[in-house]
Amino acid sequence: MKLRLGLIGLGHLGKIHLKCIKELDTCIFQGIYDSNMDVARALGQEFNLKVYDSIESLLDEVDAVDIVTPTTTHYDIASQAIQKAKHCFIEKPVTNTLEEAYLLRALQSKFDVKIQVGHVERYNPAFLSASQHIKQPKFIEAHRLSSFKPRGTDVSVVHDLMIHDLDLISYIANSEVKEVRASGVAIVSPTADICNARIEYQSGLVANVTASRISMKSMRKLRLFQEDAYMSLDLQSKESEIFTMNDKYVENSIELDTYKGKKFITQIPIDIKPVNAIFEEIKSFCKSIVNNIETEVNLRDGIRALELVHIIVDQIENQND
Repeated sequence: MKLRLGLIGLGHLGKIHLKCIKELDTCIFQGIYDSNMDVARALGQEFNLKVYDSIESLLDEVDAVDIVTPTTTHYDIASQAIQKAKHCFIEKPVTNTLEEAYLLRALQSKFDVKIQVGHVERYNPAFLSASQHIKQPKFIEAHRLSSFKPRGTDVSVVHDLMIHDLDLISYIANSEVKEVRASGVAIVSPTADICNARIEYQSGLVANVTASRISMKSMRKLRLFQEDAYMSLDLQSKESEIFTMNDKYVENSIELDTYKGKKFITQIPIDIKPVNAIFEEIKSFCKSIVNNIETEVNLRDGIRALELVHIIVDQIENQND
């Protein structure tokens, strides 16, 4: 019997999830719910989907649920689902507060369900193509800039945008945080719209992370520096460049004198396979349930990113008091 999956939340991102779920052949798209019933009915008619008039009625007829609602509602919806023993895909950030995230962790342990958090950049082709070459970087620089959009301003730019890079960097670091220094400012919304954070990990990795949602142009770039390589990942254009430093010359290498002697810089050809990252993360979630394996981006990952978010936001709020 195929997995029955329901979708809760039909805003901008929810509509994208809807189209991705429609393409999945690993589950049955059981139906949809949104607090705006006019929107739900219109989409139900357009895509020939069952429309539920309450979250409870949807949960009664699914095995798993995809929660793509405002962050402030994540805990209430996910806790309802988990207590009915339903597996949950929860869009990032996993919850609005750490207390809510810790309560979900306790519920997950009690009801033994799968939870995946929507840190979608893990499935970005630029990151996937470079990941095998990432080996203990010493420094990471991240820039995530976006023009202002009213949606998402229920939380700070740290919750909304920077959290993507915090997840990627923490995943790469695989180490405890040693120190965080952050600053930010609110411009057009009640919470921070621009933020910079310097994060040092116990492993020695240092990351400098900048996020803005009031930029004139958009940018999603990650640059990694390690002992033998430099990587530039353009998460927006889904392209990556990798340069390695070697002891021996190979064709098209550039010679460089260093304090360690003569080295040769070579660009590595990268095979980037085009994928729909949102489709891939939902597909991965379903696979983890069917095969009874850990989700690729689990609740621990979601909590780790959210803990960093709260450290950064607390520092910003304290500096502005």
